[in-house]
Amino acid sequence: MRVFIALLFLTLVSCEKQNDSPEIVGTWDWVLSQGGIAGLTIKPSELDNRQMIFDAAGNYTLKKNGTVILTTKYKLENGKSITSTEPVPLITFPNDDAMTLSYSIKGDSLFLFEEVYDGFGHTYVRK
Repeated sequence: MRVFIALLFLTLVSCEKQNDSPEIVGTWDWVLSQGGIAGLTIKPSELDNRQMIFDAAGNYTLKKNGTVILTTKYKLENGKSITSTEPVPLITFPNDDAMTLSYSIKGDSLFLFEEVYDGFGHTYVRK
């Protein structure tokens, strides 16, 4: 009986989904941004089309109209948000003065929020 239980346990553990890279890894196309003190809504145009790329090695690339405008490191962590009393998932950029972003992923959509008052929320869709 002990052998059966041990084998069952090993089978269940080995069948668990292995997720070595976080859900955020991939290429994301910008859909819209909303917020700021004026409550603006900004959408992509011929002159302003953005794409974010997160890789599993912790590299972040921002492209505008197909041209790389920023490459840096990123880190995912749970931390304090201005919108919640509970810790939330955050994207931080350890070596830059870039803004910390809280994020959530629902289906193929990535929702980002600038962790500043009067900040913008951004919506991206997985490419």
